[in-house]
Amino acid sequence: TYFTMKNALFTAVTLLIGASNGFTPSASRNLSCRHYSSSSSAQHAVQEGHPAVIGWPEKYTEGGGSIQDETTGPNILSTEFQIQKASPSQLQQLDVDHWPTWTTSDKPKWSVGNQVVDKEMPYGELSYVLSGKLEIIPQSTGVPEIVNVGDFVTFPKGFVASWKVLEELTWHYYLY
Repeated sequence: TYFTMKNALFTAVTLLIGASNGFTPSASRNLSCRHYSSSSSAQHAVQEGHPAVIGWPEKYTEGGGSIQDETTGPNILSTEFQIQKASPSQLQQLDVDHWPTWTTSDKPKWSVGNQVVDKEMPYGELSYVLSGKLEIIPQSTGVPEIVNVGDFVTFPKGFVASWKVLEELTWHYYLY
């Protein structure tokens, strides 16, 4: 069926891009996914696909998400580490309400006050903070950055930072 084809294509593209660096969204897309150009080979990306990235499209559709047209649905906001306030129009355009949710509440490693040093992102992630507060110290700058409720945070693949949970976190996430 059309829906099955859309999900299969979305999953295939996610496999191809899941472990690559330097994605740049293009203006076109086929069926339910956006196309990305990558600086590394597609074969390498398939071989290195991270399980969390591979499973993300299914979690999105299980949460009620679907790509409605070329301007709606998950997308990459930046290829660099970035914290920015989300606008209501961005939340709607990116369909954030249907992204899967992650919380620190059941993860001792991420308890309030714990610091995780030199965490490297194994994939790209765009997160939207629903509750809580997080301090991130990028290895590249050593300058602490605070993530608050209502922020989008872009973590590019390979980004290394120390993380300290200041208040229990809950966020929606998009993996790529």
